[in-house]
Amino acid sequence: MKFSKRFDLAWLLVILLTVFAIAPLTYPGFFEASSGFLSVFNVEHISDAPHWGRVADSVRSEGKLPFLLAWPFLQMSGSGVAAVKWGYGLAFVLGALGIYAWTNPWLGSKGGVLAAVVYTYLPWHLSTVYARGAFAEAWLWALWPFVLWAIDRLGEGQLLAAGAVGVLSLVAMIWIQPGLALLSIPLLAAYAVLVPLRGSLQLAPLFGAIGLPLLLLWYIARQVPEAHIPFEEQYLAPYQLVHATSDAGLSFQLGVAAVGLTIIAMALWALRAPEGAEASSTQSNLSNLLAAQGRALWFWAIALLILILLTLPAAAPLWNLTGLHALLSYPWQVLALTSLPLAFLAGSTVRLDSRLAALPAWAGLVALVVLASYPYLMPSFTQVDPGPEPLALIQRVEANRPNEANAVQIMLLDAEVTPPTAITSTLALTLTWQAVEPVTEDYTVFVHVLTEDETKAGQLDSRPCSGDCATDTWQPGEIVVDRYEIELSPDAPSGPYRLAVGLYVLDTGDRAVVVGRDDRTVYLNVPQ
Repeated sequence: MKFSKRFDLAWLLVILLTVFAIAPLTYPGFFEASSGFLSVFNVEHISDAPHWGRVADSVRSEGKLPFLLAWPFLQMSGSGVAAVKWGYGLAFVLGALGIYAWTNPWLGSKGGVLAAVVYTYLPWHLSTVYARGAFAEAWLWALWPFVLWAIDRLGEGQLLAAGAVGVLSLVAMIWIQPGLALLSIPLLAAYAVLVPLRGSLQLAPLFGAIGLPLLLLWYIARQVPEAHIPFEEQYLAPYQLVHATSDAGLSFQLGVAAVGLTIIAMALWALRAPEGAEASSTQSNLSNLLAAQGRALWFWAIALLILILLTLPAAAPLWNLTGLHALLSYPWQVLALTSLPLAFLAGSTVRLDSRLAALPAWAGLVALVVLASYPYLMPSFTQVDPGPEPLALIQRVEANRPNEANAVQIMLLDAEVTPPTAITSTLALTLTWQAVEPVTEDYTVFVHVLTEDETKAGQLDSRPCSGDCATDTWQPGEIVVDRYEIELSPDAPSGPYRLAVGLYVLDTGDRAVVVGRDDRTVYLNVPQ
């Protein structure tokens, strides 16, 4: 009996309910997310992380901490793929536990569990991991709830523990992904002033909590160099907030179950019994609860609407006026912050109506949230083993966009070469490519067979897959297996040979840049 008072079994339930979100991480291979194997290679090359294979950007891009957190798993497993999977799984669990710890005092145990499940299974959360492969953002999801928990505990006078958790979480967030972490600070500061505060609204602390961080962010944003991705082209159309997937395979959907529960929660609050009316003991308890929760419900409802607005074209003047667009690569990255109000408001339903907190209704709500996420738990997987690094990194260079010079566009992950035999003079080559940014050029692949004295013994120029998988159709993260057969010249010596491989634009003859090679060529040895 004493043990049951000390240990809340709901903590264990929260962990168990993350199993379905983590399950795809246990599949063999690695999912074909937009970032490809870049997170794996950054863990493998921890000294060069987070900018291995990426444009160096100290504000918009990922920080080093997520890869440091995954590095111990690399040492234990010997696999970068396994290390990244463990990192994602740990972030899922910590995020769910953090949401439960934060919302439990507000919503009760069942409301806290429901909020944790909503937070875990939001389509944008799952898309962040399995469609985008945004390793750092997955860790931001894990830390935001702990900052909110710390804010509430500070309001209760738990200065030492809450202060330590809050400061460490904020520092870690900025080390994980500075831009999005900094942009979340005004929201967190407004919560600190408005929500725990009882009594009349004090505008001076409110303006200070929001205005000072925004002023600091405006100053930081002015120092950030221009991004190589046009921010103004990335706003969402309203339908994308309710649509299952976009053309690129991403989902910007807010979540049917989460939005439905949020609407129910706000309706329950709006239809509550007037405080002066005759009420049963249950209604009286509800009235007392609503008096304490009303500010939080309003705060998160308004925050949700503002955050949604920031993803739409209507918010363009606000982004441009403040200059805060310099902190992000895409406006839709703020969708991650909508997870906090959606989790809180959706979890509030079972506190606002005791009938929904009773079994089997509560279990049905939890199951509904999990089942609604099922389409987002089926990522495409590849069995390609990338090893510690790819064979080559391919860049696109455009004179009028100098930042593009450092942007890796395509990775050559692997090459299998079958040498000619005494029976046939044909050499077989299989190239495995992966795009990590949108490819706008229609490249042609060249393969030259070279002898020891650099004489050309054979040559083949072709669009990938004999033209069936042109490079300008490749989606970020997509694995392309490209096979060639090169007929050697009749007078070619018996070897040894090596291959010179690369990409070029047929109309101009310009070759794509190969990192580390001035001649823009990848060289492969042909086995004897």
